[in-house]
Amino acid sequence: CVDQEIVESNPAANIKKPAKERTRDRFHSLDELMEIWDAMGELGYPFGQLYRLLIVVPMRREEVAAMPVTELDLAADGDPDNAVWTLPGHRTKSGNSLRVPLSPLAVSLIKEALAASDRPKDSPFVFSMTGDTSVSGYAKAKRRLDRIIRDRRIAAAKKAGREPVDMEHWTIHDLRTTFSTLASEVLGADITVVDRILNHVATATTSKIMRIYNKSELFDRRKQVMLDWAAMIEREAAARAGSRMELQVVGQFK
Repeated sequence: CVDQEIVESNPAANIKKPAKERTRDRFHSLDELMEIWDAMGELGYPFGQLYRLLIVVPMRREEVAAMPVTELDLAADGDPDNAVWTLPGHRTKSGNSLRVPLSPLAVSLIKEALAASDRPKDSPFVFSMTGDTSVSGYAKAKRRLDRIIRDRRIAAAKKAGREPVDMEHWTIHDLRTTFSTLASEVLGADITVVDRILNHVATATTSKIMRIYNKSELFDRRKQVMLDWAAMIEREAAARAGSRMELQVVGQFK
């Protein structure tokens, strides 16, 4: 209204924010992340695949949850390593479209979701319970996930003869911070590439001016980080699964 000279000034200009904005600094260790990954396996469709995909492809929750099948090319050039998700600008917080490289692990999670018996077969969305709309009910699913983790910790503590320790409060959005931290510290990924993967508008490493004039997608470098990240997740998950099987075998002989 001010721009169109309907009013002379913004009547909300001097209204203070109801609370001070705080940036979240919660992130998971690799062990904690894999504990969450393992628990997600109990959720089933749609949240089992959706939440695991949010670990493997660290985009914003709604960007992944409202993913239409038409945005996906799961066998680009006949090579599963070249699968791509084209995320349009109107579906991103930043307004920037992005070609998201999909690792074989990400593709397998998407295909698992598409083949789930609970998914409406004619739905345009990968994750849907109604068929006409993308999935909802995140809070309920997160509470269920928290209960699974808590119950597992209680059972493990009882078996070890000690008191259980609750997992520190976390949100699904913290998975993005976890990716950014572990990709940089564990994989040694360039923070500029990590920032581009997250589709941020600007950070301390990339100025707004640079974003205006540098339109490079860094696609190949992002792809390599995403492949390395997925490989690490698969490796850690397999190692933990192997450890559980060894414990079961030892228990049987006891």
